[in-house]
Amino acid sequence: MSVTASFQPDHIGALPGQAAALSLHLQNNTTAEQVVTLRVAGELAAQTVLQTETIYLDPNEHFEVPVIVDANVSLVAGPHNCVVEVSADNKTTSAAAIVQIDATAAWTARLGPEQSSSPTGGRHKVALDNLGNVPVTVEIATSTEADVVADIAAPTVNIDGGKSANVELRITPHSRFWSGPPVEHPFSVSLVGSNDEQWSLDGLYTQGPRVQPWVVPALAGMLGALLFGTLAWFLLLRPAVEDIAREEAAELDAFQQDELDAAAKEASELPLGEPTDLRLTVQGNPGTTVTESFDFDQNGSRRVLSVTDVILQNPTGAVGRLELLRDGEVLLNQEMANFRDLDFHLVAPFQFDSGSTISLRVTCQTPGPGTTSCEASATTAGFVDEA
Repeated sequence: MSVTASFQPDHIGALPGQAAALSLHLQNNTTAEQVVTLRVAGELAAQTVLQTETIYLDPNEHFEVPVIVDANVSLVAGPHNCVVEVSADNKTTSAAAIVQIDATAAWTARLGPEQSSSPTGGRHKVALDNLGNVPVTVEIATSTEADVVADIAAPTVNIDGGKSANVELRITPHSRFWSGPPVEHPFSVSLVGSNDEQWSLDGLYTQGPRVQPWVVPALAGMLGALLFGTLAWFLLLRPAVEDIAREEAAELDAFQQDELDAAAKEASELPLGEPTDLRLTVQGNPGTTVTESFDFDQNGSRRVLSVTDVILQNPTGAVGRLELLRDGEVLLNQEMANFRDLDFHLVAPFQFDSGSTISLRVTCQTPGPGTTSCEASATTAGFVDEA
């Protein structure tokens, strides 16, 4: 091939959560200038970042491209292939390096909530997080007072690397009581992992009486208020309300009905005019800028388009820039890598007078996975009214 590629070094180690730095060496073996494009591939494609994806090589020129591999905790321990496809002069080759992810076992535990209160039993949860990249087995044991019993849903839990698990824990008293002061029952949870790491969590279950002290006075007060309210309604309020209702019903006439009809008609009218919508779609190749435009009322009529809602769409996950313009002036400017669907609901609408042009412009950098071009669109909604 006219351009050769290789990694230096071709084998590197990394801990979970660290970044591995590689260097891709490119050599133009011809006497003509070559345009080289790079694309990450293989099992580490999602974790690999290239400093640049397009290189112009002079005759016999040598060039080094920095390559960073994010060794996050989702990668299992062991060797992983970092592959970069190199295309030049209508031919494609590839360079590969091995990233050795070291095995790391680490986990954390927490109790939630640490305190509970109930007449019948306390409900808790032991939350486990595997911070490493290898499976961990955790054994759970509880220690309580003699007058309560602890029921753990799973005494042994297996957690894959980078995953979490929740284990239900219930503290149940042997006996219950109807009244009296609350009783506290402290307990502890001991955890031992297969990597010999240990945790100890302390909790508290407070057992209360079945009948709270405020229940009886509250019931008595509620019954008294209900009785007083019933007597007041039948003796005082009901006759007065009936008299007022009869007087107001007699005062309703045709003038009042006309006022209601006028208010209903005014409420039914839209303040900005008739509803309308518009969709613009653009599609461009890598390294190009493409614009799709719509001319509003070019026939000379005097109308106003008020755009209240704008929805930007990047369905393929392309990388580039998307702009919404009015007569060449940029109204919205968004980096496409940050969204698939993005909506704007405007308090003060974008307004377009008759003769204005609405444009959608895309600057394509990298097409989405499995595509050869950047495809994006914008849907606008609003109202049209006379100027």
